[in-house]
Amino acid sequence: MELQLFGINHKTSDVSEREKFIINESNQILLDNHLKNIFNDKLESFFGISTCNRTEFYYFGELSISSNIFYEVMNILGKDDINKDNFYFLDRHDALVHMCKVASGIDSQVLGEQEILGQFKKALKIAQELKIVNGKLLTLSNKVLEISKKARTKTDIGLNSLSVSGLAYKLVKNIFEEPKDQNILIVGAGSLAHSVMENLFKNGINKIKSVNRSVKKIKLDNDYELISSSLESLHDELEFADIVIASSATELPLIGKGAVENALKKRKYKPMLLIDLGVPRNIEDETRKIEQVYLFSIDDIEKITQENYGQRSIEAEKAMNIIALEARNALDSFSLKHTKDRISIQLEEFLKGLSPQEIIQFKDSKDFSGLISSIKTINIENPKYNNFEDIKKLDDHIVESMIKRFIENA
Repeated sequence: MELQLFGINHKTSDVSEREKFIINESNQILLDNHLKNIFNDKLESFFGISTCNRTEFYYFGELSISSNIFYEVMNILGKDDINKDNFYFLDRHDALVHMCKVASGIDSQVLGEQEILGQFKKALKIAQELKIVNGKLLTLSNKVLEISKKARTKTDIGLNSLSVSGLAYKLVKNIFEEPKDQNILIVGAGSLAHSVMENLFKNGINKIKSVNRSVKKIKLDNDYELISSSLESLHDELEFADIVIASSATELPLIGKGAVENALKKRKYKPMLLIDLGVPRNIEDETRKIEQVYLFSIDDIEKITQENYGQRSIEAEKAMNIIALEARNALDSFSLKHTKDRISIQLEEFLKGLSPQEIIQFKDSKDFSGLISSIKTINIENPKYNNFEDIKKLDDHIVESMIKRFIENA
């Protein structure tokens, strides 16, 4: 079995394609139930991640299932019409390096962005809580977090980079001379929406309203909090909003072209800035055709805010060198450990064939050189011992420690 992945990101497609393939908590449970029945022991475990820039599916399984698992995932999620050409497929070292690039921010549209490491960690934690990810994939994914942290702390890849919420504020500031005079409506009250509100508030903007599926108290600092309205009031609130920033988790757009046109009419056609941070999108793309509306998707705002990119790209090269080396070392150690585990199990079965007198003799002499030589040179046709070919790759002192442990416990 090997580490493998497939995914779609901002390099292979725009947001209109990425929003078709989203992995969340509920559909991971669905996938877990079906994939285990389909692939049985050929698939050890998996988990997925969806962010503004990408959706990726990580798994540890037989290389032979790589093509089938893609089609099964798409079929289970009802995405049979999705274009496979927009996806990339990686395995082994390339897959581990890519995961490290993602978690460290090297693979993000805003190079070195701050939020992705936390998003990767959260996706892994959710999969653990759902009991979907385990074993070797969990071990390697934790290694990804370790390597990515090292790449960020040992370089300045995050030099003056902005979070998604920071990008939203920067866009507002670029368009409005006095952002604090504008009425701002936030759609959603999740972690991203909360971060947007905090960013606006700390920059002196407090004319903020929030609508959400459920009424929610949102604390912006020790002395200030606001209470979101229900989503039912969204269309009424649009009339008063100079700026709308949407980041709700939704399958279909919450704000349509007609709703915006109605709001504009009531506003006497005073222009509106709409920032859609959602993937899938919260605002119908047709809305951008309205003359008095300025609509920016997540792809739009990330393309226009690339300060200090030159310096960060230099640091990204340094980070990549760290990732490439650490990933190779991690896979070598991982492979060696699991080779030793396999050999240890089969070696123990083999040593159980020793007579009590032979075990006593070895305990007394503590000389295992002859036994090691015999094990490394004999040919055993029994398939139960097929990993004895691998034992020749191990140093004698490693084999000796395995034998010694068995003899002492016999």
